[in-house]
Amino acid sequence: MLKIENLHAAYGGIKALRGVSIEVNEGEIVAVLGSNGAGKSTLLKTISGVMKQTQGSVQFDGEEMPRVPYQVVGKGIVHVPEGRQIFSNLTVYENLLVGSFLRKDKDQIEKDLIEVYELFPRLLERKDQYGGHLSGGEQQMLAVGRGLMANPKLMILDEPSLGLAPLIVNQIFEIVKEINRRGVAILIVEQNAMKALKICDRAYLMSTGVIEKSGKPEDLRDDPELMKAYLG
Repeated sequence: MLKIENLHAAYGGIKALRGVSIEVNEGEIVAVLGSNGAGKSTLLKTISGVMKQTQGSVQFDGEEMPRVPYQVVGKGIVHVPEGRQIFSNLTVYENLLVGSFLRKDKDQIEKDLIEVYELFPRLLERKDQYGGHLSGGEQQMLAVGRGLMANPKLMILDEPSLGLAPLIVNQIFEIVKEINRRGVAILIVEQNAMKALKICDRAYLMSTGVIEKSGKPEDLRDDPELMKAYLG
């Protein structure tokens, strides 16, 4: 589904990605793990067109991806960014509708909105409240729900558990698994490596802009030297 080859990106003269190659197959959950500054968020931003690549290829369903964010969304890739970045002055309902702004199938949009409310009952309870009045966990649910309203084939999640209480973290990861069961492939960047390794099909370990290791979660999780070297 997603194929990235020899991807490079930079902030000015600082090379953030140096020849990154990864794949996400249909139906998979793939995790990208690594310490702070490894280049994980930069990778996601480059995939979604928020940041420009300097070299390399990003292909989706066999086609080279456009480098404009709204066109990336139109192709079926949705990026749920770190820090949620919801619209605090819009209601929950309005935030969710923003996620469907490229769609023309109004009848299906209404059906998908009902499905989001079924997945996140708290959002239905809060639908008329402003996004800025929600708790951190509710805002993360809203950010994911807004992404689902774009009807994605691939959802990219950047640190979905960041700053959340353990109970809410467990809920978020259960929701990620449910979204995947409904047919959406997942590419997740997550500091909580053990949580990510419990739900993913494959994982990549990043360090200073390069992929150092990749494999099945049990192979990475059961190698203490590997975990210590790349995850601290």
